[in-house]
Amino acid sequence: MPGKQAGCTALGASRAGQHDWGCQGRTRGAILGRGVNLHLHDTVGYQGIGFEVEGILDYDLGGRVLRLARLRCADEVRYLEFAASDVSERALLFSEIQVLDITTPPPATIDHGGESFLLKLSGAATVSATGSMPGRESGACSLWRYRAAGDRFLQIESWPDRVRMLEGATVHRSMLEMRPTTLKDS
Repeated sequence: MPGKQAGCTALGASRAGQHDWGCQGRTRGAILGRGVNLHLHDTVGYQGIGFEVEGILDYDLGGRVLRLARLRCADEVRYLEFAASDVSERALLFSEIQVLDITTPPPATIDHGGESFLLKLSGAATVSATGSMPGRESGACSLWRYRAAGDRFLQIESWPDRVRMLEGATVHRSMLEMRPTTLKDS
């Protein structure tokens, strides 16, 4: 497919070149709704790009579980988290950022990108990783999640050998589309 990056699925075209799904008029894809359960190698469509689910991280913070799916299309990597609540129509979409010049544990407020982020969630997490998760593996980390105006978020993870940071915002679930692995080649 012309202009398509390696490892990406252009929305609106199947592997056989048939136009069978896309952001609108989808026949095989489904808007990600409540009770979504992503699996490895599923495709998640966002802004016309099909990202493959390469890995899944479960962070257990003493009974509260946060699930992040690692999405990849060529050199672009995103992390997708669905709200634990069935009433939420929004999902969190993160990108990894360079580590900010702060120490861990971080302060209760972080100024970043002209915004003030307030600490909303923190704790020791037991992490379970499935699939490809470079730099993140099953084990333990400390996690801090911050929120700013406009539904913007920062997540700081302190692993035994490094600190990782994610920045993102919520998006409406109707902006995301899933194509399960079982439908890709059928």
